Amino acid sequence: MTAGCRTSAGLKLFVVAGVLGALTLRVALAQAAVGGSSLPDIPREVVLRPEVAPSELEGVDQSLAHPNKPFLKEPATSQHHVFRKLLHIGQDTNNAIAVIWDQPGQKLYLDLNRNLDLTDDANGVFSATNKGFQQTFPNVTVSVKTAAGVQPVMLDLHCYTDANANWASAHLGSRSLWQAKVTVAGQDWQVAALDGLLGQVGPTTDKFLLLRPWAARTNHVSLYDPSSGIVPFPGRLFWLGQAFQLERHFDTGSATPVCKLEFIPQQPTLTELRVSGEFVYYTVLRDTNGYTAVLREPQGTVQVPQGVYEVSAAWLKKGAAEAFQQTYQPMVIKAATATNLILGGPLTNWVVLERAGRKLQMNYQLRGADGMYYQMAGQDRERPPEFTVYYGGKKALVGKFEFG
Repeated sequence: MTAGCRTSAGLKLFVVAGVLGALTLRVALAQAAVGGSSLPDIPREVVLRPEVAPSELEGVDQSLAHPNKPFLKEPATSQHHVFRKLLHIGQDTNNAIAVIWDQPGQKLYLDLNRNLDLTDDANGVFSATNKGFQQTFPNVTVSVKTAAGVQPVMLDLHCYTDANANWASAHLGSRSLWQAKVTVAGQDWQVAALDGLLGQVGPTTDKFLLLRPWAARTNHVSLYDPSSGIVPFPGRLFWLGQAFQLERHFDTGSATPVCKLEFIPQQPTLTELRVSGEFVYYTVLRDTNGYTAVLREPQGTVQVPQGVYEVSAAWLKKGAAEAFQQTYQPMVIKAATATNLILGGPLTNWVVLERAGRKLQMNYQLRGADGMYYQMAGQDRERPPEFTVYYGGKKALVGKFEFG
């Protein structure tokens, strides 16, 4: 590095702390039980019940009116910095709900029964968890009309304004899903259906499927990010060595609605998939015109239905350390006959150098044996990896990467 050059360190991926070098993330994995002569007994029907996700699944921003006209009937509020709006859940105007944000009073009022009277909703008053011009109102439950009937959904609302109350907006974050814990052959699985509530065509029920080990249920998941294992709800599923037609319907006859999944056995033509690589915890392969295959620790040779698959998600695990594949350009697998698939580790730290005038751009990457990019789950943003630059065999510069 010549004198006078500045180093610009931009960290584009989530990373692990430590100096650059080979990442030691090695673990011996048991061979998957799929494809064997003794197949586990998967229930014909799985009942999913409404649950709350630990983090936001999808979100949308909406402005709050200002100046604004009072609703038909309102509670006593502060004199200034009070905002009103009919918030929409999806594009269905039947799901509009009147909202009042009293910023000085740190209160949020919702017209839960949708009669424009905000004084008769005993459960429609919420207190902010913080003060100031940015306030958060967690665990707000509202009823939403869908094609499957009326169902409760859990939202977090984040309200924002400036000191002069020139504008205000609200961010709605959905945390609702349908979930069950299913134990098969001694292994616990999270089986979940996720709605698309806030999109342009919403609210749409059970639009996505999430199937992963139960211990991974607290890992991140987003409707916009397939890396966790979420997929558009498939009509055909291959799981634990077995093929199914997957159907679902809602039962709204009781006080708490449920979503029922039916696993109808199928017998497609199978082919061998020889998987090499290390640390794979679970992976999701998706054929948009065929089966979605969920494989647990798929090391060695496994069986999958014939098809053309994309690696939708791949998670690696060693003890408490986990990493997941970034699927910017999913790997395509043409599984018409016996096929090889390289997936997972070992993981290696890389630095890509790009010169911009007198600056040297240093971008960190974590790559797997498949050449794909990976991120560490639960990265410590306070401890990014360090780098050392040598010039003429001597240490010239020591620094840390930055998240950017």
